Amino acid sequence: MDFADPPSLRGVMRGILGAALALGCIALVAVSISTRHIEWRLVSLVLTLWAAWSFFDGLFGTLVEPLGRFLSNALTGGAMPGGTTITIDQETEMLEHLVHSEPPPLPHRVVLAGIRLAEIYRTHQRDPAKAEALIDRLLERYPEAPELQYVRPR
Repeated sequence: MDFADPPSLRGVMRGILGAALALGCIALVAVSISTRHIEWRLVSLVLTLWAAWSFFDGLFGTLVEPLGRFLSNALTGGAMPGGTTITIDQETEMLEHLVHSEPPPLPHRVVLAGIRLAEIYRTHQRDPAKAEALIDRLLERYPEAPELQYVRPR
């Protein structure tokens, strides 16, 4: 068992109900063999545990986990909805808007956006001069930015 990666709530519920179900089945078989008749209260307990296991597994699988993923993605900017992707042109437009926006966002965001934009200019648009000009403008604006110290090869 990896303690660094704790189990999900769904896994814990399945484990608890599964263990109780297994113990109920063992008790049902043991009591039925020893008394030579079926103990119907144990049968109803086993069936109730089985129904609870199925209900909670279905509830978590169809309602709780998708809702949790949706909220997580909405709050943290996670994965885009199925089938939608961003093109390199859309990314370039968004980064250009971020770098040239007034008032500028936090310097760290502008610098990282500028570095990515310079990479796009260099690799996708095959325009190293445009990339160098952008890096020069960023160095003028943010001379103390530690991220810009590693942009150019030495």
